[in-house]
Amino acid sequence: MTSFDLYARENALIEEAVTALSSGSLDTLDDYSKRLLEQLKLTLRENQQLVRHADRQQAKLVDLNRNLKLKTQEVELRGKAFEELSNKLSKYLPPQIHKALFSGQQDTKVTTQRKKLTVFFSDIKEFTTTSESLQPEALTDYLNEYFSEMTQIALEYGATIDKYIGDAMMLFFGDPDTRGVAEDAIACVEMAVKMQNRMRVLGDQWKKRGFETPFVIRIGINTGYCNVGNFGSEERLSYTIIGGEVNIAQRLESNAEPGGILMSYETYAHVKHLYSAEEKPSMHLKGISREIKTFALRDRIDAAQETLTWSHPAGVQINVSPDKMDSRSREELASQLADIARQLGHYEAPQPTSKI
Repeated sequence: MTSFDLYARENALIEEAVTALSSGSLDTLDDYSKRLLEQLKLTLRENQQLVRHADRQQAKLVDLNRNLKLKTQEVELRGKAFEELSNKLSKYLPPQIHKALFSGQQDTKVTTQRKKLTVFFSDIKEFTTTSESLQPEALTDYLNEYFSEMTQIALEYGATIDKYIGDAMMLFFGDPDTRGVAEDAIACVEMAVKMQNRMRVLGDQWKKRGFETPFVIRIGINTGYCNVGNFGSEERLSYTIIGGEVNIAQRLESNAEPGGILMSYETYAHVKHLYSAEEKPSMHLKGISREIKTFALRDRIDAAQETLTWSHPAGVQINVSPDKMDSRSREELASQLADIARQLGHYEAPQPTSKI
């Protein structure tokens, strides 16, 4: 295969120059000089064309670079807009579903499946009466604080937030993520315990802020098979659960003691090694053939072994069960006790007044 020589004409002229000079003939030299001049003119024209072509290409590259920067800025702006939209949508979707949608793991087709879930319902005792005693602005502040605190705890334990219904919350465990039926039930009950503990702390704080009858919630929990998935139409979908077991959880909540947690046996069976419970009257629901045994959650079984006790002859006695408190409650109590200790450390008894 013959290789291409970019300088073939120039090399040929050089060889002819050697021949013409060695010949000593003026005619040969004159003929060579004319051809050399023509070749130089041709080379000049070609170089000028190449320079003009290079200038045009450089102008195109500058233009392409400018367009590329504009496109890059546009992509960055769209990326920021997409991120803002994603953050806004995350406020309306359960975090697990939001993550699955944007990672491509969750489809948007109308489809459901049957799974064993643990369902949670809560609402505020006598909410209508309480709300009528508050100014709308104060009610909004307290309600938003309540939902924010409960939602934070729910996400901490991995609950899927289904919906807020007025003053009520509906959550479930077991889809789209699950740790197994038993572990899901345990997580739900422990979440409920932490919520009730937090509500007691919030109640004390709200009273100090002038809320005379702070919110008290009831909680109902049931474990059973539900239909879970995308319900609705091709135009609008809702990721939720339906079925008789959902209705049982809601009925358990309405029958729970204020500040208490009422479970079905199906849930209690998974946590009875961790918590004691008091059996309550059974329930019968329309459309449910079986009798629903109910259990009111009481104490953690090992709580008595973890009680901290301190007493003093001056009439002070403290009994604390850290296991019944969430981390924030323990921190608040520790801070209050430390404050009392500082006051005692700097306390000076009043000097007796002398009698005249």
